[in-house]
Amino acid sequence: MAFCSFRTALQSKGSCCYNASPLSRRGPRRITARMLTREKHNTDQTLNLFGRSFSTKTTTTLTSKSTANESTTSPQRPKRLIPTQHSSRGPPPVCRDPTELQELTQQILETPIGSLFCQNIKTKSTTTENDRDEAYAVAHESGELVEYLLRGYNRNISPLTLCGGVGLDGGDVNPDEASVMLETMVDVMDRFHQEGEMYQRLRWETLNYKNTGIASSPLSTLSVGSISSSSSSDSDNEDLNAEIENGKPVDDLFVSAVEDKLEVDARDQQLQEQKTLIGKDDDFAIPGVTTNMYDTILDAMACATQFSLDASNDTYLQLLEPDDLYRVSVAAWKAHDLNNQHNNNKSDSGDQYWFPSTVPTMVTYNATLRGIGNLCLAANGDDNKERRGLIVDQGLAYGFGVYNHLTHNKHGLPKRNAASIIYLLQTIKACIPPSRTRGNMTVALWHQASMEGLVTPKLIQVIHELHSDNCNGPEFDVFLQSLQECTNSDQSNRIITPQRFARFAKKYSHSKFY
Repeated sequence: MAFCSFRTALQSKGSCCYNASPLSRRGPRRITARMLTREKHNTDQTLNLFGRSFSTKTTTTLTSKSTANESTTSPQRPKRLIPTQHSSRGPPPVCRDPTELQELTQQILETPIGSLFCQNIKTKSTTTENDRDEAYAVAHESGELVEYLLRGYNRNISPLTLCGGVGLDGGDVNPDEASVMLETMVDVMDRFHQEGEMYQRLRWETLNYKNTGIASSPLSTLSVGSISSSSSSDSDNEDLNAEIENGKPVDDLFVSAVEDKLEVDARDQQLQEQKTLIGKDDDFAIPGVTTNMYDTILDAMACATQFSLDASNDTYLQLLEPDDLYRVSVAAWKAHDLNNQHNNNKSDSGDQYWFPSTVPTMVTYNATLRGIGNLCLAANGDDNKERRGLIVDQGLAYGFGVYNHLTHNKHGLPKRNAASIIYLLQTIKACIPPSRTRGNMTVALWHQASMEGLVTPKLIQVIHELHSDNCNGPEFDVFLQSLQECTNSDQSNRIITPQRFARFAKKYSHSKFY
């Protein structure tokens, strides 16, 4: 009885509060909902205090209902993990299996020329840009396979390469094996070059066949006509003499001779234009060949040259010269120029579009400088003075040539970075004896690095290692002492001071070695 009276009292108290406060009413629905919520809350508290048996029954009923609902609902799906890094930013695939590497290489080298991608020639478009894009699209699959193999050889040559194997050390590298791998990389690249050249030749033959002007007057017919016209010149001269003897005016004969000469000249000009058209093969670069291929080979050459003197005689690595690295880098620059010679002529704006597959990178330049510097350093221990002098001359010429090309590049790259200066300093050390000339060149490169914000602790360390043991003049000794003030004494975390000397060092760095 007490329970009922207490509950009735609570309900009457709530209704009294509702009726006694008309100013707090904002609307009948809103106030009623609030009061119902309060009544339910107060009732639950009362049931918990005074009616234990009722509350237990209610809880059991709710539990049974919730269990039935859970049994009817479907099981929850596992949470989907979203990757935080895009797959295109991951490292490229590398052929790590030696058996697969050997089999795929043998398959490419033994395939007849024209069997990789030349059977899919498409010349439907009329613009050079579209033909270039179609050619690279056709050769894309074969190009990825070649890059896959080149990265596999690059990994096995040295742990200091871009694809260097983890856990290897430089002492385990066999120079003779590295020489064989490097030569195989060059053979695979040459084979892919031959496939691209065959594609261009077949493309031009297809274009000439579709050209109505050339089809109506083929080169063979014109050549036969020119031969017949030249062979009949004697008979024409005899007819001309006979007409003069018969009394025909000389002026008419002169006019007819001039007309014949103009006709022959027009025929020769047409023949020359067709020869030029047929022999034209530089609308764009060799299809399929990319900058990644050149960079992989240059990086492998640069790392293999560190132990070139340890290789056996008459091997590819022993015969490698700075000229070989320079020709590979020039081929990469030429491919970029050929693929973009028609793009930027049509654009009036300042923004330039580069064909992405053949744009040179910092590896294209710095790997060449690295290889030239290593060859020059290795040549100092060569007993052959003639070969040593040749490598020194080529090293200075090609080293500064690559550095100058990088400084004035039109590829959207920075003028230089810290690795460019470090590798050029190695060439200077190997080719120029201790003197004020070496000191002046070092100071000039330091001035460029400091003004452009490219100074790194590694650069300062290399300058000390190159010139600490040799005297390059009293002025240079003072310069070396001033370099010690640019870094703190903490070897674990060295900081360049002033900070403007290193403001772009990290931004322009391409990778660990370049």
